[in-house]
Amino acid sequence: MGLKSNHAGFSMIEVLVTLVILSFGLLGVAGLLVSGVSNAASSEAMSKASQLAADMADRIRANPVVAMSATSQYITTYADVAPTSPTSIAERDKKEWLEALAVQLPQGDGKITSTVSAGQRKMEIEVRWSNCLGTLSDAARTLCTDNSAAAWKTVNFELRL
Repeated sequence: MGLKSNHAGFSMIEVLVTLVILSFGLLGVAGLLVSGVSNAASSEAMSKASQLAADMADRIRANPVVAMSATSQYITTYADVAPTSPTSIAERDKKEWLEALAVQLPQGDGKITSTVSAGQRKMEIEVRWSNCLGTLSDAARTLCTDNSAAAWKTVNFELRL
């Protein structure tokens, strides 16, 4: 007769412990992947917003006579509707810019203000977009549903003429 082994089933426990450890490791890697994708999307939106703000600044610089006016056609507020049939260069610039913001950024919008201080005209270009993408904490999700200021990211560009 052979000897009876008291170690029967030992390898099954080892396999189960290994699977549990491996599962926790894979969950951690999945969390890192989600975070990485979310950060990449946020960085891409920030880059696009900066490019679009600089684009509008270049358009304004190219048309300084209209930009210097106190009632400049470049001035816009959030939720302004782009001119449907622009009749001037400034209106066309504004239309193309607002359309680009809406297409390239999540809920993208912009505003341009103009002020004069110390005899110098200052144009402020602000681009904003929704920050409510990807994985959000409960607090961030609440801010997004309440449409608070924290639900938006902004890029500001100041142009002195």
